[in-house]
Amino acid sequence: MTLHPTILALPVALPLIFGALGLIAQTAIPVRRVRIQQTLTGIGIGANLVLALVLLVFTLNGGRLAFQMGLWPAPFGITVYLDALAAIMLTMVGLLSAVIFPFALATMDAERTRLGFFPMMLFLLMGANGAFITGDLFNLYVFYEVLLMSSFVMLTLGGTPSQINGGIRYVVLNLMGSMMLLLAAGITYGTLGTLNMAHIAVRMTGAPYLVQTVIAGLLLIAFGAKAAAFPVFFWLPSSYHTPHPVVTAIFSGVLTKVGMYSMYRIFPLFFPWLLNDWQPLLMTVAGLTMVIGVLGAFAQPTIRRLLSFHIISQIGYMIMGLAVAMTPSAFGIGFGLALAILFLIHNQLVKTALLLGGGAVELEMGTGKLGELGGLVSKMPVQATLFFVAAFSLAGFPPSSGFIGKLGLLEVTFSSGQWMIAGVSVIVSVLTTMSMVRLWQYVFWGKPHATPVTPQRKAPRHGSLMTTAPVAILVALSLLIGIAAQPALEMVQVAASQAIDRAGYITVVDPTLTAEDLQILLEQPAQDALRSVESAGS
Repeated sequence: MTLHPTILALPVALPLIFGALGLIAQTAIPVRRVRIQQTLTGIGIGANLVLALVLLVFTLNGGRLAFQMGLWPAPFGITVYLDALAAIMLTMVGLLSAVIFPFALATMDAERTRLGFFPMMLFLLMGANGAFITGDLFNLYVFYEVLLMSSFVMLTLGGTPSQINGGIRYVVLNLMGSMMLLLAAGITYGTLGTLNMAHIAVRMTGAPYLVQTVIAGLLLIAFGAKAAAFPVFFWLPSSYHTPHPVVTAIFSGVLTKVGMYSMYRIFPLFFPWLLNDWQPLLMTVAGLTMVIGVLGAFAQPTIRRLLSFHIISQIGYMIMGLAVAMTPSAFGIGFGLALAILFLIHNQLVKTALLLGGGAVELEMGTGKLGELGGLVSKMPVQATLFFVAAFSLAGFPPSSGFIGKLGLLEVTFSSGQWMIAGVSVIVSVLTTMSMVRLWQYVFWGKPHATPVTPQRKAPRHGSLMTTAPVAILVALSLLIGIAAQPALEMVQVAASQAIDRAGYITVVDPTLTAEDLQILLEQPAQDALRSVESAGS
């Protein structure tokens, strides 16, 4: 299977074109403009998913692509790059958008629809896709800003006081992460003379160790803030419960995962040696993220606030996988990263399913407060069953994707001697189970405590296919990964092996790089740079 490199423009171009057409329809076509927007959004999301699946098949067969926008050679032009890791993320975000779209059609109120919710879905998709395929550090910052702007609009559509309050916190704290990324890009350009990721990878090896440490530290803070890792997670629980439930579900599957993807892309490419040197730091961040997230969930009074803290907790497992990304195992170097990618996929499926299921309850009952709910297992039996399965997948019970992901991460951490973080992850899994059982009992078990309030929305019956089928699809995919674990593991192993293949990335992006450059990249250890700093200081 061969693809022309220009196809890499489409993951950004498709959502941009259809989103722009939707905004034009909103202002230029007074009649049936909402229906036109929804139709354009559906076509754009469907085309994006088909494209992502084509790219995924291509990369899983060993293919990699790079394209220089404007036909300017690297590092002068803007590079876009595709491998299995990028294709998996494109596919997952495309799949989640396609699954959430009918739920949004069924539940989104007229006011938010009129204000442009559906075109904003496409602009959010454009920002995520651009972040996945960019091969330029500054353009990664640009696509983060596209994500930030579109997500802020979606977060504050409706204009309630709680939304504005949550939106301000979201923007302020995320801007801090953006500034760290911009500062890292500036230092990188000032010291290495390039922002092209392939050229950075070549030149980083010979950079002074202090420069490497500063850039890596800034990037860790920036991506950690985007992923809601400890200690820069405060924006998430203060904002995710305020918008329409559909928006929360989209954010859960996209925003924090773009931050984790950036870690998986940048650190093995720029600083593979630091993943081992900084393993204690990464393990500490992972453990604190897990513990604070799961303990915070116990104190929350509403469905979405509780699930928001579990988003934070699960990020800890993904960072734990990054910490052992370059640790040798029985399956070779990079198996830890493969398991981290698998866990990320699992979390996208299950967490989105839980937030859609919880959102269906909130929209049906007019409240998400745990103390005002109960007895819904008889009123919403299908949603109750799906929520139960998704909750136990989040906790890591077989035969779900959560079981495979957590078991694999435990195996790698045990084999590398990281007993403490392995123990913490097991305890957090137990606490997650307790929290999910508590949530299910409050919402679905017992006697009803609330009189349903009719929300201002297009309200299908609670058993509507458009609100139940999306959750069922996501839960089914989680179970499929758990049951057919071998193909899933093979897929993420291809992604991990390509992500840690620095020379492969560089030669695809810029075939003109000399053999001497690649030899320096592959053979000069980071300790040489450290010794050069020490000798300069003496």
